[in-house]
Amino acid sequence: MLQLSFIKENKELTIAGLQKKYFKDAEVVVNQVLDLDQKRKDTQQLLDNTLAQANALAKEIGALMKDGKKDEAEAIKGQSADLKNAAKGYEEALKDIEMNLQHINETMPNLPHESVPVGRTPEENVTVYTAGEIPKLHADAQPHWDLIKKYDIIDFELGNKVSGAGFPFYKGKGAKIQRALINFFLNEAEAAGYFEVQPPIVINAASGYGTGQLPDKEGQ
Repeated sequence: MLQLSFIKENKELTIAGLQKKYFKDAEVVVNQVLDLDQKRKDTQQLLDNTLAQANALAKEIGALMKDGKKDEAEAIKGQSADLKNAAKGYEEALKDIEMNLQHINETMPNLPHESVPVGRTPEENVTVYTAGEIPKLHADAQPHWDLIKKYDIIDFELGNKVSGAGFPFYKGKGAKIQRALINFFLNEAEAAGYFEVQPPIVINAASGYGTGQLPDKEGQ
C-alpha cells in the first residue's frame, strides 16, 4: 500500500505510475487523497484547539469553585458542554476522514519501477536478459498442465479447497523440486550478498497491508 507521505512528496510520479498500470482516474484519485489528507489535518487542528479551550475552561471552573464563586462557575459550564460536544463531532469527522483515506488507498496498486515499459500484452514486454538456448520441443510435446496431472506432482484443486486460489499442493517429486528450487534461490541470494532470515508464517493485518498482501487477499 502506498505511503501517504510518498504520495504527497511525489504526486506527479505517483500519478504517472498509476497511469502506467492503467489505474482508472489516477489523477482524480491522487488529488482526492491529498484533499482528504488536508481535511484530516484541518479537522485535527480544530479538535486540538477545541480540546485546549475545554481544558482551559475546566481549570477556570475549578478555580472559581475553589474560590466559592459557584454562580460564575455555573454560568460558564454551558460553554464547557458546548466545547465537549464540538470536540466529539470533530473526533467523529476525523474517524470518517481516516476511514475514507484508508479505503481509497487500499484501491491503489503499488507503483511499477520506472524501467517497466507501458503495455498491456506480452508482445509489449522488453527482453532484458537471456541465458542459454530456447529448447525446440518436438511436435507431440505436452504442456506443463498436462504433465502435472500425468506425474501427479501438483494438486491445484486440493490447494484451492484448503487455502484458496494460487496455493497449490506440491506432491512427491513436485515437492522435492519446489524445495530444491527454494534452496537454490536462497544459496544464490546469499552468494550475492543477501542476509537470510526466516520470518513468521502467520502475520497480523498491519503486516499484510504493509506488504501489499491485503486487502486483495483478505479472507484467505
